[in-house]
Amino acid sequence: MNIEVLLIGNLEDVNSELINNYEVNKNLFEAEKFEAKTGQMFFLADSDNSDWSTLIVGTSGCKSEYDFVNLGAKIGKKIGKDSDVKLVQKAKDLDIYSIEFGLAISTYSFDEFKSEKSSVVNFKVINSEHSEEIQDKIRSVFWVRDMVNYPALTKSPEFFQEKVEDLVNDLDINLTIFDEKWILENNMGGVAGVAQGSERSPKFLIGEYNPKAKKQIALIGKGVLFDSGGLSLKSPSGMETMKSDMAGAATAWGIIALVAKQGIDIGLKVYTPIVENMPSGSAIRPGDVLRMRNGKTIEVMNTDAEGRLIMADALAYASESSPDLICDVATLTGAAYVALGVEIGAVFSNNNSILDNFLNSNIKGFENYHSLPLEQSYKSLIKSSIADMKNSGGRFGGAITAALLLEEFVDGIDWIHLDIAGPGRSRSSSSIYPEGGTGFGVLGYFNFLLEQSKN
Repeated sequence: MNIEVLLIGNLEDVNSELINNYEVNKNLFEAEKFEAKTGQMFFLADSDNSDWSTLIVGTSGCKSEYDFVNLGAKIGKKIGKDSDVKLVQKAKDLDIYSIEFGLAISTYSFDEFKSEKSSVVNFKVINSEHSEEIQDKIRSVFWVRDMVNYPALTKSPEFFQEKVEDLVNDLDINLTIFDEKWILENNMGGVAGVAQGSERSPKFLIGEYNPKAKKQIALIGKGVLFDSGGLSLKSPSGMETMKSDMAGAATAWGIIALVAKQGIDIGLKVYTPIVENMPSGSAIRPGDVLRMRNGKTIEVMNTDAEGRLIMADALAYASESSPDLICDVATLTGAAYVALGVEIGAVFSNNNSILDNFLNSNIKGFENYHSLPLEQSYKSLIKSSIADMKNSGGRFGGAITAALLLEEFVDGIDWIHLDIAGPGRSRSSSSIYPEGGTGFGVLGYFNFLLEQSKN
């Protein structure tokens, strides 16, 4: 199917030439009540060229990149079948790249566990200058979505490992996989402690791209494949979506794959501890003390605050290589979700310049971010009477106290922390995001790393 998409900014763009070329009169536009508002769209009744159908699309309300991506996704849903697409810009100041990206992102589906499979829709924008770059981005985002959507029964540490191996197989990424023995030998008390309640042994995956680049960046992703809360057991409803608690780890691998595909001139090393947090007779208890990779101790007040425990070990290990910058991404706290909702990622940093760089690199992006403070006075909330710190500072300011704990493990290196507890998973379907995994964070960090490679 061949579709010509005419992007109309106002009624003046619907000129007599357009009407005559397609043998359509003004009555049809009036019948559709077409005012060129964003999202208004309909197929013309006739065409001079029988090989092509024509879709009229209003764009007058589009301002941000998000608006254009959303519009592209709606166009994709309207077409709904394999098509060669030609985007024709009748309106001024259109972000064609974002419209095309939205068209591509609308094709996602996850039906591996359905008896009736969905028809896979593919769009080829024949007049595109960016199709290869967009497809690289889409493949990384979709891979992350898939990983989040797999059920926990399927998503064992071995399964995660196999999927990562497949992802990087033809890329210039060196993958190293470590087992529980290595984790114990390397004094990762947080990773080992969280994992010990599960019958599934933990893994620690490291991926390295471009190790000889001038600028070297570490990226840590939280990989809790299922979070029951441990002995601090979540409610049944609270566990329903906890297969998604590894979105940070999946995002980290999606990012390094995209960076490698695009050949970005930057060194990137990914660290992902992969565990389950389960209750059992061998699980860690509230009140237990764990010794982390860097020797610091944490009193476990709440076994459901497990992500920061495994992240602490990974951050400490990454800092030993003295990278120029440490980044991390995690579905870390419900507090970030409460503070910023389902569409905004929380960003923290120990360097205001780095924080500004991240926010500025995404100011026009369709992923939305907002900074939260590393309020140092809140460190008193995670002070322990028997250990160096405790893993929970209570209900209030929870995203901040979790970030402050992580800061203790970056050894003074420039660091940026992304909490995607809200946007890492969509609670309902929209034109851009299906229900389930979103892939949020892949493009945000990619935009940031691309800018870092230029400095």
